[in-house]
Amino acid sequence: MNDLLQQLDWRTLVLPAMVPVFVAVLIAEAWRFRGQGRLTLKDSMASMGLGSLYMVFDTLVTVTLVALIFSWAYQHRLFDITMTPLTGLLLFVSLEFCYYWFHRASHRIRWFWSAHVAHHSSTLMNFSTAMRQSAIYSIVGNWLFYVPLAFLGFEPIWVFFMLTVNLAYQYFIHTQWVGKLHPAIEFVFNTPSHHRAHHGRNAEYIDRNYGGILILYDRLFGTFVEEKQDVPVEYGITRPVNSHNPITLTLHEAIDMFRDAARPGPLKQRLKHFWAPPEWRREDD
Repeated sequence: MNDLLQQLDWRTLVLPAMVPVFVAVLIAEAWRFRGQGRLTLKDSMASMGLGSLYMVFDTLVTVTLVALIFSWAYQHRLFDITMTPLTGLLLFVSLEFCYYWFHRASHRIRWFWSAHVAHHSSTLMNFSTAMRQSAIYSIVGNWLFYVPLAFLGFEPIWVFFMLTVNLAYQYFIHTQWVGKLHPAIEFVFNTPSHHRAHHGRNAEYIDRNYGGILILYDRLFGTFVEEKQDVPVEYGITRPVNSHNPITLTLHEAIDMFRDAARPGPLKQRLKHFWAPPEWRREDD
């Protein structure tokens, strides 16, 4: 047992260590909004089911494939980057940049949306919604957006650690419990207010606020929108699934995507179902 503990790297234990905190704040939120319909048992259980599937499959794919690809990239790195406070900050802003483009691609390219859609499938917004992750993220290639960091010279385990910190932070912005914060905080960071807007299917909010911890890249690239008091956020997706089955929530969009591509027609039109935006349809649809 001591040998096993010595082999564990503290950087791989961030999420497991945070689980009690995640559960505690979820229970507190459920108690705070009891009887108000902001959480339901079926919805939260579906979210937890999705989170469990994600953890199992993502771990398997990471250990068997992704870690090997990152190791290969790091062996062909451009620089030797030693981790210091300054290079740690560089990794933070670089990974945030990669996350922004992963998240934006996950909304605007149907191939990636077929995985990310599970995260947006709930019509509620609470801490359990953060658990709605997709078991097929690794299959569609979400990790591709972070491989350049290993090529650049960041040790893969530090890349994974920083990504874990990014995702852990985002758990706490999936809530209606917190209103708008100080303007300075709202300007720099992704907050519950900004992320509520991100989860909206309203025309004013859809496909906005892609940041992880920061909201600065959204401001820089023109994808920022502010949550408006006079426009309540409607949570969910434009084509609701109406299911609490984790398997259905995971696979429904991928099945629809392949079904659309399999329909007769010019090859270019058929393949476009994979790389066009999720809302794209053929002219004869």
